[in-house]
Amino acid sequence: MKFKQIIIAILFLFTMVGCTDNFEELEKDPVALSPNPAGQLTFTQLCMSGDGYYQHRTNLIYSGGFVQHYAGSWAVTEYGNKFKKVDEYATALWRNVYANEMKSIVDILDKTSADPAAGNMNAVAKIMKVMIAQRLTDLYGDVPYSEAGLGFSKGIVTPKYDKQEDIYNAFFAQLQEAFVQLNAGGGAIKGDLFYNGDIAKWKKLANTMRLRLAMRISEVSPAEAEKQAKIALQNGVFESNEDNCIMHHLDFPFSDNPASLDFRGNGLSYGFIGDEHGDHFSSLLIDYLRDNGDPRLTMIATPKTGSVNWGPVAPGEELYEGIRPGTFRWEIPGGSNAASGIQPYIKLRTTPFLHVSYSETQLLLAEAAFRGWVSGSAADYYKKGVEAGIKQLEIYGAPAASQANINTYLSAKPLAAGTEKEQIATQLWVTYLFNSIEAYSNWRRTGYPHLLPITNPDSETNGVTPTRLYYPNDEMQKNTANYQEAVARLGGTNDWLGKVWWDVN
Repeated sequence: MKFKQIIIAILFLFTMVGCTDNFEELEKDPVALSPNPAGQLTFTQLCMSGDGYYQHRTNLIYSGGFVQHYAGSWAVTEYGNKFKKVDEYATALWRNVYANEMKSIVDILDKTSADPAAGNMNAVAKIMKVMIAQRLTDLYGDVPYSEAGLGFSKGIVTPKYDKQEDIYNAFFAQLQEAFVQLNAGGGAIKGDLFYNGDIAKWKKLANTMRLRLAMRISEVSPAEAEKQAKIALQNGVFESNEDNCIMHHLDFPFSDNPASLDFRGNGLSYGFIGDEHGDHFSSLLIDYLRDNGDPRLTMIATPKTGSVNWGPVAPGEELYEGIRPGTFRWEIPGGSNAASGIQPYIKLRTTPFLHVSYSETQLLLAEAAFRGWVSGSAADYYKKGVEAGIKQLEIYGAPAASQANINTYLSAKPLAAGTEKEQIATQLWVTYLFNSIEAYSNWRRTGYPHLLPITNPDSETNGVTPTRLYYPNDEMQKNTANYQEAVARLGGTNDWLGKVWWDVN
């Protein structure tokens, strides 16, 4: 997508998406998304999961292919599973986030910073900036942060690339500021599609994001990670699935025409729909769920309709099969009918998007407790995290798993001595399904789950999973000095086998 087309898309969206406090108004009255904090907050939240351009490329094809959530479709297999470079895919998140989300959220911060009556809007914008930038820095490493989005207000068109360690320190400081700042006298939070202005929910989100970030740096800076995890828990993290940060999308059509983008639908669904039958899970995921008796299997996957002999499924034959990463769906014996599909309610434009969850919270606390950083039983946190991960699938329209089945699974698969880190990280990998960007980051941090080897001879990395996404090449022309400095810190090469700061394994 050319920069000019992106701008056209933004202008189009600003004329058609409503500046509202709730989805009913957004659907009934899609007038101007005006350049005020409420409209910009709505726009930013819509973009984060409604942007089909980078949800398709960054979340589904690359991240989902890298961590082997998905396999079988052309793009996921050819580029995500085999690790082949496509500049459009590698730079999609960078280009659209800086063009859309970062500019809007920085503008909110600028407009509300000196207004006591907008204190809560300002605090929410701080949390949102962390959420937006966390994905950027975790994928790319050093990125523009402190000077990002200041082209209009301060004339900074060549922002410096902040070191990732400095960005994380800023994250922790801003989340603490936001947590303290949020209060009943700080004014209304308008245009909020996540929590409809609920201050208590936003405070919990700030702390839960802090916990996520604390555990992300667990290997490179354990003392700081412990400190931040303790503060997050003390301040108050998510307490149930009712606290989950969810974007509820609307039934608005997608278009391949950039001038007709509408971010109100689920952008990942756009990827599923548009990726040439990109509707199969990997064998790694399906085998893990099936072989462990996980109730989530039937909640996310459809049974296959054909067998390896090209006929109907034989009695006693396994009904759920994934596709081995690196294999196209038409290459498996029996064709794509011999593999499970993705449940249709997960692929709707109205399918919600789960940004941050209670399940993730409990699993991260399980790891923190195992490390001795926070009070409580690692086994108890783990159990709650897995149970919440099963139940959170109901937001997509999945039939609820019976409590009896959940209890049977939890009893059969408790946290076991000697395998705690692997179990916790693998459960996070499952919980992050449909948010593969987070799964990819946590996999790089922990090394779990053990991915299936990629032996395709045409893999551009000889089967080595990339450890970051590379910067857009035109940064070398547009922001030369800062780009060169950042690349020098990578060892002199803008390559996707380099490592971000917190990735020390």
